[in-house]
Amino acid sequence: MDVKDKGVFLTGGARGLGRGMCQALLEKGAKVLFCDVNADTGRAAEAELQGKYGADHVIFSQCDVTDADQMKASFQRAVSQWGAVDICVNNAGVMDERIWEKMIQTNTMGQIRGSQLALEHMRRDEGGRGGVIVNTVSMAGLIPCHWFPAYCASKHAVVGYTTSWARNPMAGAMGVRWCCLCPVSVNTDMMTSLQEDQIFDMDNFRERAADTMLQPEEVVQAFMRLVEDSDNNGAILEVWRGKGATYRKRQLVDMDGVSNPMVVDNPSQTSLKPSDVK
Repeated sequence: MDVKDKGVFLTGGARGLGRGMCQALLEKGAKVLFCDVNADTGRAAEAELQGKYGADHVIFSQCDVTDADQMKASFQRAVSQWGAVDICVNNAGVMDERIWEKMIQTNTMGQIRGSQLALEHMRRDEGGRGGVIVNTVSMAGLIPCHWFPAYCASKHAVVGYTTSWARNPMAGAMGVRWCCLCPVSVNTDMMTSLQEDQIFDMDNFRERAADTMLQPEEVVQAFMRLVEDSDNNGAILEVWRGKGATYRKRQLVDMDGVSNPMVVDNPSQTSLKPSDVK
């Protein structure tokens, strides 16, 4: 996908990864509405980004992704502002085992809510013009992690939801790609400001995270690859320190709307059968 002049709806965009994603999309000519629950941080980011890219290319909307009405209003504002949303990025998230119910509402329900809004708007078989939905997940959505079991569960759910939609036999007719971005630990405020009681076994986690910590720009680069690749429906893109971004799996969708078996980047490997997936 060429992102120039494409309309974008992005949550959790005021700082960290979301802010980097906004800037990368704007650099290539996209038009971005970004949301964040923090109004002051969001307005400051809006002013800075508008100063660089223009008020006609970026706007901020205060939004709590756990509030269905706020999400719907923000999404509709993006549609009204840009004419259509072609790229939906569900990026907002929290990591705090003390508030596990709120965490699941944000990380799981918030991402599903944004995806549902985008799918309803984008699907070609119901009058839309297609698009791509990217859900920011984590390596914690692919493997068990004893440091934060509820966080891990919230991310596993999003992987299951996203890849299940990608395998829908109507995917070709809908014209919507579904992707998961799964980095290891990233050097953002969410990670560096963790308190002792937010996760379990903090000292061990910090030691492990220090060995694998990514810089935000590495993850943003992988994110742009997900958006711009046209043949990655159902993609799970892992991002590792020192290894870069590699597809764990992706499935292509034929013109007749039938999902092919999963295909990986390694040309030495053949297509996988569903029974091969662990």
